[in-house]
Amino acid sequence: MNRKIGLLLFAILIGFIALAQQQSDVLQKQPNFLRARLKHNDPLFIEDVKVLKQFVEFDSIDVEILKPQLLYTIISETKPDTLITYHTLIAAINSFKQGIGYVEFRKGIILYREMASLKVNPKNWEKDQLLFRKLGFTEADLEDFLLFIAKPENANLNYKQAYLAYMKEIDSL
Repeated sequence: MNRKIGLLLFAILIGFIALAQQQSDVLQKQPNFLRARLKHNDPLFIEDVKVLKQFVEFDSIDVEILKPQLLYTIISETKPDTLITYHTLIAAINSFKQGIGYVEFRKGIILYREMASLKVNPKNWEKDQLLFRKLGFTEADLEDFLLFIAKPENANLNYKQAYLAYMKEIDSL
């Protein structure tokens, strides 16, 4: 009986060692999205996300980090002559999550989610304009944006959609 328990414990130990070796091997690989410009829904990028989620805790707001362009930005802080592996990417994400940029990132995501949840309504502008003050709108910007959302063609938009359309319109001027 003791021999069976010993063999079972030995098999479990070997399993843990094999798993640790597999994880170590994965961490030394270059993420797929660095080898090819991938979109967030590409199967290779989804594979990258699965690896990251094994080693970094992401809440519902953090998950916004998991987009190729944001990950490129985060790793741009690392030394450019260094080969980027999952290990260095994980370290870069953890470093980012400790900085002031992360706090601002989270505030921005929360703000955009709030904007997306509210339908444009000029009658509620006194209250809703606070969202745009947080974005840094000046008094003149607020007045222009109110005129923009008051147009009948913008009545069915949420504030995030209206903001993006407004910014696109400004860029085209």
